[in-house]
Amino acid sequence: MLTCRQYIFELTSGRLAEATGVARFWGTQHRLMCRRCRAFTRNDQQLDGILAGYRDHLQRPQGKDEHD
Repeated sequence: MLTCRQYIFELTSGRLAEATGVARFWGTQHRLMCRRCRAFTRNDQQLDGILAGYRDHLQRPQGKDEHD
């Protein structure tokens, strides 16, 4: 079983997504049992979406409106 600290590290480093089936299983088990890590995972996913949108915004050519 993973501790919260281990789960957060594995999630934020990307190692959990690339892990073997057994490691992903233990990560999922921990997230199902721990409400704080579930909340952290949701917040992390939202932050990833915000940052992806901002990165896309920065990569647009200058002087272009969103309505063009």
